[in-house]
Amino acid sequence: LALPAAAAVAAYGAGWWLRLAEPAAAAVLALAGGTVYGYVTEGRRRRFLQRAFSHYLSPAVIERLVEDPSRLELGGERRELSIFFSDLAGFSTLAEGLDPRRLAALLNDYLSAMTELILAEEGTLDKYEGDAIVAFWNAPLDQDDHARRACAAALACQERLAAMAEHFRTRTGGVPLRARIGVHSGEVVVGNLGSRTRFDYTVLGDAANLASRLEGANKAFGSKILVSEATWRATAGAFHGREVGEVVVVGRRQPVRVFEPLAPAAAPPPPWLADWQSALAALRRGELEDARRRFAARPQDPVARAYAERLAALLAEDEPTWDGVWHLDQK
Repeated sequence: LALPAAAAVAAYGAGWWLRLAEPAAAAVLALAGGTVYGYVTEGRRRRFLQRAFSHYLSPAVIERLVEDPSRLELGGERRELSIFFSDLAGFSTLAEGLDPRRLAALLNDYLSAMTELILAEEGTLDKYEGDAIVAFWNAPLDQDDHARRACAAALACQERLAAMAEHFRTRTGGVPLRARIGVHSGEVVVGNLGSRTRFDYTVLGDAANLASRLEGANKAFGSKILVSEATWRATAGAFHGREVGEVVVVGRRQPVRVFEPLAPAAAPPPPWLADWQSALAALRRGELEDARRRFAARPQDPVARAYAERLAALLAEDEPTWDGVWHLDQK
């Protein structure tokens, strides 16, 4: 507006009349049009991102992506993530005895409850595979505390499932729903992976496979959550927990130390934790009978019971020896 006005004043001083209203109005309309166009374009982009990611990203993460869409690039990139796998124990057998509609309603309610908690910790939902859930943290946006968030989500999922136990039991004919969760932190390829016509925002790599194997490793111990040493160290004391032991999972040769988060660090520590540590220490000293006795003193603890039974079987042999490493032969 300033330029047409200045030109009109200069022309007037020279004895010329210039029309000011039309160029001024055109400038105003152009400015307004540009503003409206920008608003509409920004609104479309925001709505597109919200629709595209609302099913597997939290609203807070979507808002940050709207502000900086460059953070979500096509293709893949290498990043360190904390990867979460969960599965329902015995769900295939349960599914065979339920009407398909009742089964679908039950599964939808379970998945909805667990997904809500994952998104509350600003996790990215990768996929559902039947009753299994795959999620991860630290992509597409940076999350320095991704390991803590993944463990917090795992504990929250188990707590919610326990609170809903009676509700689900009435719908399964008395069969309880028990979830197993595995978490590992490591480098993977993450991004929009797939074909040119269809792709998913997902992860690929050995670290993701290990997270899946740790979910399955719960079967050997009767535990609910197992996390790798990498994840446990990255939580930096945010939780009370215990070292469960060392496992060699299917597809790997080297043992992995695994831990079980028990409660947030702000809560009182479990009173039996020192006894557990003493039993594990006796095992590592090679004092098998002493370790068996200590583990057997906690029959209500499925992990301690698994150790006691394994040691009892070993002690029945002529020359019992064990380095404490569990070699697992199933996923």
